[in-house]
Amino acid sequence: MFISFSSSATAQTTTSTIEGIVTDTNGAVIAGAQVKASGTTLATERNVATNAEGIYRLAALPAGTYTVTISQTGFAVSTSNIELTLNRVATLDVQLQVGSGVGGVVTVTNELPLLEPNASSTGLTVTPQQIRDLPVNGRDYLDLLQLVPGVAINRQATDADEANPVLGERSGNNNFFIDGQPNKDTVNGGAAAQFNQETIAEFQVLTTGYKAEFGQASGAVVNVITKSGGNGFHGVGSFFHRNEAFDSVNSLDETLTDAPYLRRFDYSLAGGGPIIKDRIFFFGSSERITENRVIDFNYPNLGTSPGAI
Repeated sequence: MFISFSSSATAQTTTSTIEGIVTDTNGAVIAGAQVKASGTTLATERNVATNAEGIYRLAALPAGTYTVTISQTGFAVSTSNIELTLNRVATLDVQLQVGSGVGGVVTVTNELPLLEPNASSTGLTVTPQQIRDLPVNGRDYLDLLQLVPGVAINRQATDADEANPVLGERSGNNNFFIDGQPNKDTVNGGAAAQFNQETIAEFQVLTTGYKAEFGQASGAVVNVITKSGGNGFHGVGSFFHRNEAFDSVNSLDETLTDAPYLRRFDYSLAGGGPIIKDRIFFFGSSERITENRVIDFNYPNLGTSPGAI
């Protein structure tokens, strides 16, 4: 019983749902309409039918971009493109036009609203495009927590427990999940296992009002999902380099005119694909970082005034 409950809770936190009502142009519900969802994150198409009230529900969908096709005899086929983010219930109500059902096709591109009217939680989802496009010094995806209102990044923190306070709560009161499994360092705070940026698909940060399946946190919940393979082979390689030529002088020693020596190299590879098409997939990544730097540190001159140490 415990294993079944744990599996269900994991699915709820790492997948999303598309639901809605199918009607005709007069507002009458359409029962028995066929609803099909397809996307690159699904191994096979997902099919359901609307019930007597015209309601359908496609549950346990991984985050990604989907094409939702709705058809019924005597009506034109409706095709909607929708981008589904992590741990969300998206409402997609569709109105079918009277048509041949074969030759008539209506295509709609839907953008989900920024706010979920039925959700009590507050926070933000960091999307795959943001992870891919935003520059991150050091290639640590958790630096993107700065995009979330109420989250601060403490660069002077001496340990992980002080690194990411949320709404005044210290980092040790935050909880971290990776693919639905706990990933919190219960001793020092912060994330226990570190993952390189090429591995992360997207992540959700909930600051208040999160649901019952999340727990052990009085601060934020950081819910992360990783990339996975699919029916097509895909991969990415990256190389990032830093040196002092791109740095400015930031020293207490006014005689220094050049930035301290720095050589940092960051190499990463990631790739995935099918092992058995439509059934078993693989994804893997690797990262290597080498750094050689000179640290410039001088005690400030406090003078010889009384009371100076």
